Amino acid sequence: MNAAFFPGGDVLLTFSLAGLLLVPCRRLKTSSLVALSLFFLAQPLEWAYAAVQWMHPGWVPPSLSVAESYASLKSAVDTGNFWVMAWENLTTGQWASLAWGIEAGRLMQAPGLFLLGFVLGRQDFFLQNDGTAVFWTRGLLFSLAGACAFYVVMCLPGLPGPVHTVFSMWHNVCFTGVWVAGFVLLYRLEYFRKATAPLLTYGRMSLTNYVSQSVIGSLIFFPYALGLAPYCGYLASFAVGFAAMTGQIWFCRWWLERHRYGVLEGLWHRATWLAAGKVFAPEHR
Repeated sequence: MNAAFFPGGDVLLTFSLAGLLLVPCRRLKTSSLVALSLFFLAQPLEWAYAAVQWMHPGWVPPSLSVAESYASLKSAVDTGNFWVMAWENLTTGQWASLAWGIEAGRLMQAPGLFLLGFVLGRQDFFLQNDGTAVFWTRGLLFSLAGACAFYVVMCLPGLPGPVHTVFSMWHNVCFTGVWVAGFVLLYRLEYFRKATAPLLTYGRMSLTNYVSQSVIGSLIFFPYALGLAPYCGYLASFAVGFAAMTGQIWFCRWWLERHRYGVLEGLWHRATWLAAGKVFAPEHR
């Protein structure tokens, strides 16, 4: 559903594939999870490409035709026909998203981040206490230093493509660490918790909000509907996004006052619970 409205930018396919790794890994020891996470974050595919280039100068990694795929998607959007756009998004667009994830290192990065988040949650690093505050303060400083260092390296001239991708992904991971550590530390402050309180309900319906953002944005900006993209600059687009998010927050509050789960979250929960019910007898749950 998300892909039909979002040409070539659907990350849910990549996340669903990466998320499958959590199922067989959920009972592993923490040390094994950390090692596996570091393996994926190290970008082994790109290092393999770099090794082949070093042994065989002139060799280039296989092309997945990402640029051609995005050009085809743009042509479909420009037709102003929803069904043409949706079909192209659901076929070429899904491949373009997946291929871009492979070429950009995201398909390796995503499972590494998922496993790392699993470890942080299992070890209770998101609890609010002095011990975790020290951990996140150190994490913030190390992440900031790493982000700066990797940015300098990735900007060096003459860097082989695969090696540039590695350092670019490492820079992104460190910069993510800055955001996460900063948010966790700020959340210790009462005024910050109050200021971000509207995001609590928004986060409980994150899948619903993510998909509905695609639908809302598509209806506003694409030619098959209002087609306002050529007339909206950065400021106007920001205002549209802010208004849409405000409406989503209001809807989340209204919905969660009446339902336990979000719209798509409830469907997902029911589907997976029914599947589990067919496998496990009630007394074994």
